[in-house]
Amino acid sequence: MLRILVIDDSSDDRILIIRELKREFSEVEFEQIIDRQEFVCVLATGDFDLVVTDYQLRWSNGIKILEEIKNNYPNCPVVMFTNSGNEEIAVTAMKAGLDDYVTKSPKHYLRLAKAVSSVWQRTQAQRQVSLLQTELDSLLNDLSVGVFRTTLDGKIVSGNAAFLRLLGVKELDEAQKLLATQPKELQKFFFLEKEANRQLAIDNVRENQEIKLLRADKQEIWVDLSHQVRTYNGERVIDGLMEDISTRKQIEAERLRLLESEQKARTEAEKLNRLKDEFLANLSHELRTPMNSILGWSQLLRSGNVSREKMTRALQVIERNAKTQVQLIEDLLDVSRIIRGKMQLSVQPINLSETVETALDTVRPAAEAKQISLEIESQPELAVVNGDSDRLQQVFWNLLVNAIKYTPCQGSIRVKIHSNNNQVQVQVTDTGKGISPEFLPYVFDRFRQVDSSSTRLHSGLGLGLAIVRHLVELHGGTAFADSKGEGQGATFTIELPLLCENQPAQSKQKQLDCGGTF
Repeated sequence: MLRILVIDDSSDDRILIIRELKREFSEVEFEQIIDRQEFVCVLATGDFDLVVTDYQLRWSNGIKILEEIKNNYPNCPVVMFTNSGNEEIAVTAMKAGLDDYVTKSPKHYLRLAKAVSSVWQRTQAQRQVSLLQTELDSLLNDLSVGVFRTTLDGKIVSGNAAFLRLLGVKELDEAQKLLATQPKELQKFFFLEKEANRQLAIDNVRENQEIKLLRADKQEIWVDLSHQVRTYNGERVIDGLMEDISTRKQIEAERLRLLESEQKARTEAEKLNRLKDEFLANLSHELRTPMNSILGWSQLLRSGNVSREKMTRALQVIERNAKTQVQLIEDLLDVSRIIRGKMQLSVQPINLSETVETALDTVRPAAEAKQISLEIESQPELAVVNGDSDRLQQVFWNLLVNAIKYTPCQGSIRVKIHSNNNQVQVQVTDTGKGISPEFLPYVFDRFRQVDSSSTRLHSGLGLGLAIVRHLVELHGGTAFADSKGEGQGATFTIELPLLCENQPAQSKQKQLDCGGTF
């Protein structure tokens, strides 16, 4: 139901207005205003949709009526129907917001209804547009995606709440300043000052890019930016979308990390399987070789047709190969103990120089057989540590045996013992074949050998140096190797904590859990 306010002093004119408008509108109500008091009351309630007013009133005039209505209800249409106005009054009224002006004369009576109908339709359309705009603004502000519009020269025309929220600002002016500090890759979506960028924007229907954005609070986020050049009110503008994809990027990065980790684990597993296969092949070879020798010489002895000299040699070979097998088995058992965390140490104060000397005496015959000279430089009084004498002797025996194995005849091995910053350092330096830079990082890994083929020149399972490292670590020390390359020898260094003068000596059984670290 359309509610129309009719303001006129003349009852005849009011009847005329109502008659003409009823012809145009089927559902309409009228309220007639004849004095100031009635006008003030209806103005307070606002119970009307449209106003038709005369200009000349006993208690006011049309301009004042228009101003009061527009001040209280800016969107309420007002039509002036009068015979006391002129062109100047009409212009003044139009500037004040009058929607239409109709002269009160018989020939214009029909025009009144058409003017009111036109004004009402226009008002309805404007209200619909305003409602749609309000709904659109509400929808845009409820979106989690930032929506923005800029001119080609970089001025931000509009932006929804999500756009401001993503930037960490409250006003468009702040957004403008913040975007001016962003990387060039991001600025090109907003500031197309260069002709090349402007042409790029015009030629491309749509452009997308994932890029990092630095918010006003210095937080860095990933956004997906897309823009499209359009024509709006005769001007080229850029309409764009900005979406926070930080969570997606984190998921992608985590997925990539897991994929790389899985690939790395697979590669490592394949490598370990290969090493295991090589180790088992080597183990079979290392056990079979001395066993074949023992069996061969045993069969020769059983034949009884041997000289005393050959018998002596046979017994020596059998003994040597039996000891080799015992050592192989001991190494395997040590590895098993370390893996299961069952390695036990009998810790007590020991002189490391004496331990090294004992190891040297053990390997000296093997060195002399290859004419390898053994030298030692030590400070016995500065080499007291808390440790297991047998296990530390095993460490140095392994290092020395390894050095003798890879040092050619008439080479040399030098052992140096000295203290350094509450540590005792033992270095075993040889003039052997050296270690390549590629293999050096893996020299202490179990089952690792430079040459693991069946035709390798040197025997062994590749366990000795791995056992060395773990025994040293069980004593709270470190083991590392150095070499300038193949053919230039190698130096193995062991560092153990010195037993300080004010540190009480300890003698006890110690079982250390190192399971899973070997």
